[in-house]
Amino acid sequence: MIYFSTGQAAKKLGLTVRTLRYYDQIGLLHPSSKDENGKRLYSETDLVTLEKITLLKNLAVPLRDIELILHQVSIDKLLAIHQQKLQQKASEIQQALEHTHTLRNSIKIEGELNWKQLLPLVHNQSTTKSSWTDLLSLSIEESEILQHNLPKMENTSADKWINIIKRVQLCLKHQRAPQSEDGQLIAADILLLSSELFGHHTALEKAFWDVRKSPEASSSLNLYPIDSEVLQFIEDAIIFYEQHIKE
Repeated sequence: MIYFSTGQAAKKLGLTVRTLRYYDQIGLLHPSSKDENGKRLYSETDLVTLEKITLLKNLAVPLRDIELILHQVSIDKLLAIHQQKLQQKASEIQQALEHTHTLRNSIKIEGELNWKQLLPLVHNQSTTKSSWTDLLSLSIEESEILQHNLPKMENTSADKWINIIKRVQLCLKHQRAPQSEDGQLIAADILLLSSELFGHHTALEKAFWDVRKSPEASSSLNLYPIDSEVLQFIEDAIIFYEQHIKE
């Protein structure tokens, strides 16, 4: 049988010698053997046990509970616990990514961080996040289609939407009406992008805009809120376009 000194075992597992000695002192893991000088020697079985202890510690299990768990929980149970922890971390990372996308959207639209609008989104990160199915009368399939097709920051279509919002802001700044040439070009571009995003799913398109018109609904989905004046301009421009230009 192969044995490892305390230093060798610690190095192999990425632990400290002090940690292994502490485990021995509290009775969590006694080394299987000692040499003629009384120095601790760890077997390969001991190393496996130490790996289990490290895993449980990473899962925030108190040391006082680990010894009991080691004797009662199978490897499969340990992996199941570990998987659950990883899924939780993955969810937290995904939320952080979505939050980062929102911050980048804010900078692209506003030119700087608008903390007044962003703080509700930050608060929403710590509360239960809504889904499209929760907010609207959509089937699971429709909700998945909508969620899949929503523009993300890494998607080039997101930049197109941001560009449209900035063009609307310029129209508002220079008091150009939705019925103006600039307003109608914006309406045409929006309808084209909507077609790319939703295809023939007109119900999904309506649902999307209903949510975007509501600051509360947008916030609950971690979507950066669009100014009400911008939304009204877009709505008026599209109505005029569909009534006149397409005839």
